[in-house]
Amino acid sequence: MRRLAVAVGACIAIGACSNSAPKTDYLLVTVNARPAVHDAAALSVTLANAGTMRTDTLMLAGKSFPVTFSVSAPGRTGDLAITVDATDAGGVVVGHGSAMTAVSSAAADVLLDSTDFVVNTDYAGDQFPTDGFQAAGFQLAALPDGTWTTVFRDSCQQSACNVFARRFDRTGKPVPTLAAASSNAFVVTARPSDNLTEPAVASSQTATVVVWNFTDPPPVSTTGVACRPLTTPGALGADQTTIIAKETLPDALGVTALSTGDFLAAWNAIPDGISSNLIRMALIKPDCSNPGGVLTVSTGTSFVDRNAIAASDDHALVTWVGSGDLYARTASSTGTLSTAPTLPLISHTATDKIVQARITAAASGGFALAVRWVSTTGETAPGKIELYPVSGGGAVLGAPALITDQSGSNIYDDDGFGFASRPDGSLMAVWHVCNPNGDACTLSGRIFRATGEPITDTLAIATTTGNSQKLPSVVGLPDAFAVVWSDASGKAPDTAGQAVRARIIYPPSS
Repeated sequence: MRRLAVAVGACIAIGACSNSAPKTDYLLVTVNARPAVHDAAALSVTLANAGTMRTDTLMLAGKSFPVTFSVSAPGRTGDLAITVDATDAGGVVVGHGSAMTAVSSAAADVLLDSTDFVVNTDYAGDQFPTDGFQAAGFQLAALPDGTWTTVFRDSCQQSACNVFARRFDRTGKPVPTLAAASSNAFVVTARPSDNLTEPAVASSQTATVVVWNFTDPPPVSTTGVACRPLTTPGALGADQTTIIAKETLPDALGVTALSTGDFLAAWNAIPDGISSNLIRMALIKPDCSNPGGVLTVSTGTSFVDRNAIAASDDHALVTWVGSGDLYARTASSTGTLSTAPTLPLISHTATDKIVQARITAAASGGFALAVRWVSTTGETAPGKIELYPVSGGGAVLGAPALITDQSGSNIYDDDGFGFASRPDGSLMAVWHVCNPNGDACTLSGRIFRATGEPITDTLAIATTTGNSQKLPSVVGLPDAFAVVWSDASGKAPDTAGQAVRARIIYPPSS
């Protein structure tokens, strides 16, 4: 029998390991790994049987997956629990998997799943995708080949309030860019802003644009919305482009790519001289020019906010929340808006109100809509997130599917979340739930088929935990999903405060 562990011919024994034992005394364990498990240098193998446990470290010595090792357990019976952690040269866990088998089995398989990793390459102070409760879910975008870009910000303590970006391939390996002259993160903003800045990003077939709300430094102090293009090789446009200036308190920016190669951006704003919040929109070219100017999406004088936007084929859907109801309006590839709605797309109920929504493309030019509800009866009620099918014309097509009924109703769960689709139509929602004090938030996710049928139960997203993990975004890749979030664990390699962490999540069938 071939007994290849991390060292050729190695054997892990519960009891004594004898090289002269017959083949039937050995259990051959094959360890394979997801594509996102890379740079593995060693395997930490833990075996447990009938109250006995042992852990061995096996060096990979440059071997690639799959690898095998043998287990000897003479005189033992019953179940054998096998846990395997893959670690890199620095001892960081880069893959984790487990299996349960019988000691008498001839073979067992362990699949190593991905673990999370730090995105930001500067560790001083805080970095986070966003700290705006309305803005989560808009900080990730992917090109067709699965190269993804995430944008994030600092806390204005270690720099002049910059927006950063970093690129990765479909397995989570950093991608070199011209903007960074390396695979590190790079600054997107051409001028510093302030601590209200919230970035968003979108990718078309060939181009990527980053948008954000800005405040120019004194004595100017102009506020508005800016854009900067990022080419496929990762070169930044020469300067940031102003989409609109003198826009009062724009926030919660979202941007989406049309099949035409153009982009649509939407945000909340309080235009000068108007006391009510509005939802605004602009058609943006790949070079960040916007020849059509800025349009107002919402109507009426009531307070509206918490917008979301997504494109499906050559048209887009914009949603916003007002008085616990969800409104929607479609836009064409030229930025022409449909007739303004007189009734909500989805209305609040006697016990629940809508606080956030996220949209993504679905089949045949339609949309999938995820809606976050909170209870109006008390902050200790569980809250829920539901999944609605929506036509290309912006009409709900049927009853919703439940994503979760444990998404929280306290003030810290009244936040944005992530929602995305893959090319095969599968969907993923990611969200956080916090304790009543808001100082311990955890991330969850769930994957669905295009039909709304769940593929998974609720998943734990972060593998590095402690304090809070919150405000996530997600984007679909050719064979997986990428998720980023704000991490306050303070664990290596970024121990200086908040960090940006990410993980590649694979559907079970991948």
